[in-house]
Amino acid sequence: MMSTKKMDLVCFLYMLEHLSRVARVIKNPGGNALLVGVGGSGRQSCAKLASFLADFLVYQVEITRGYDQTSFREDLKKLLTNSGGKGEKYVFLFSDSQIKTEGFVEDLNNLLNAGEVPNLFAADERVTLTEMVRAAARQEGKAPDGTPTQLYAYFVERCRKMLAIVLCFSPIGDAWRRLRQFPSLVNCCTLDWFTEWPADALNAVAQRFLGDVEMEDSVRQSCVQMCSHFHSSTTELAARFKLELKRIYYATPMSFLELIQTFKMLLAEKRKQVSDLKDKYQNGVQKILTTEASVEGMKVELIDLQPKLVQKNVEVEAMMVTVNAESEKTNKIKEVVAGDEAVAAEQAAKSEAQKADVEADLSEAMPALQNALAALDTLTAKDIGEIKAMANPPGPVKLVLQAVCIMKGVKPARVKDDTGKMVEDYWGPSKLMVSDSTFLKSLQTYDKDAIPAANLEDFQPDRVGKVSRACWGICMWVRAMET
Repeated sequence: MMSTKKMDLVCFLYMLEHLSRVARVIKNPGGNALLVGVGGSGRQSCAKLASFLADFLVYQVEITRGYDQTSFREDLKKLLTNSGGKGEKYVFLFSDSQIKTEGFVEDLNNLLNAGEVPNLFAADERVTLTEMVRAAARQEGKAPDGTPTQLYAYFVERCRKMLAIVLCFSPIGDAWRRLRQFPSLVNCCTLDWFTEWPADALNAVAQRFLGDVEMEDSVRQSCVQMCSHFHSSTTELAARFKLELKRIYYATPMSFLELIQTFKMLLAEKRKQVSDLKDKYQNGVQKILTTEASVEGMKVELIDLQPKLVQKNVEVEAMMVTVNAESEKTNKIKEVVAGDEAVAAEQAAKSEAQKADVEADLSEAMPALQNALAALDTLTAKDIGEIKAMANPPGPVKLVLQAVCIMKGVKPARVKDDTGKMVEDYWGPSKLMVSDSTFLKSLQTYDKDAIPAANLEDFQPDRVGKVSRACWGICMWVRAMET
């Protein structure tokens, strides 16, 4: 895989020395390099920049979870086809962190030693590769007979010429110890040791990464010296640590870069804290000033309002005199209203007592009314005919019919009695009244609340019932209406 990622580089003398060495090795046909140094020392950056200066393309494998020996060999096929078959200049950049299996190192050992990996290409793929290099071999006169063996040998020679292998290994860990099992990694490569950065390199890197931090130049220069001093002191303490305790601690360039990034992060946090506190202080001062201005304005308003307040107090005192006078009048009216209220309450109590009496009387009269209506229901046309057939009715019958006439407002007739004196007689109008076909209906629907005043105390239903059953029912009705 060819990367186009932008590199953030800092150039200093130590870096330029290694850059020139790596570029010289790459430009030499068949040159390979083994760059040895701890992490962050700049091995891969120097290799990529040197490849660019030598007009070589950089090829790196991308390690994923499923990446295995087969995937690694497919990448090698693609790389060797481009360099040996197409004649393109490539730098195969490989680091010890990409070693997933020991087979990766074994294939690289064979590639460095012989220029090829045994049994990497199948027979049909080898035929394709020989056809790719046939024209170039003919031009250079390297395969006079044009046999597949000669053409493949030319392909291998071209791979060693066009392909440079740059290995980046760390002297820490097991990967470095396994180099003894694969001697070609050392014998066929030019070694370049990346030792600890000198003081000018530390200063240059710190100056570069602290250059985007907003601060004065003198303060920035002091921070650069501080970071450089921290790293140098750590390196000296690591050497003392190894001497006294026989234990190794590596103060790597990566640690120096992390130191600078940590310093920048802490500086940004502290500046933000100070800025927040400053903003709070300024806001508080601004609020205090605003409050003072508001208080001064309120003082002026109060001074201006003081005469008005005095005037309002005078008006309120005058109004209180009026209110007190009105309150006395109101109290008198309340006393009168209270007396009227007591009288009204007394009248209401009397009305309630009368209502109770009326309701008691009504409860007693209702049964009589129901009995009277029931008595009317017992009368028939035959009973009425019995009354009309009477030529000389008994006294109780006449009395009952007279009462009905009085209640219905029927006027009596003026006739002479046995002595020749004119008297009121109700028998004639009574016969006409009972002859009416709606007589019984008029009794049932009679308005009992419109009965004229009359003396009906002599009514005796028992006596009337002995002489006329029909008059007994009517007598019951009259007594009920009167009650």
